[in-house]
Amino acid sequence: MVEISHLLDELTCAACSTSNALWLYPMRGVVECRECGEKASVLPESLNGCDSLDGLDACGGDR
Repeated sequence: MVEISHLLDELTCAACSTSNALWLYPMRGVVECRECGEKASVLPESLNGCDSLDGLDACGGDR
């Protein structure tokens, strides 16, 4: 199985400060730096029907 990944242009790794080394793996919900190997989990695009984190009050959360 081939895993799809996307280069995140013009972003810098917070761990090693390398630009253009971050890759998004959408199926795993992970961003990985190809330079230092640091990984971070990412939020899905939709949070149970909520389209953004700015509108949390409309989805039952506090603002």
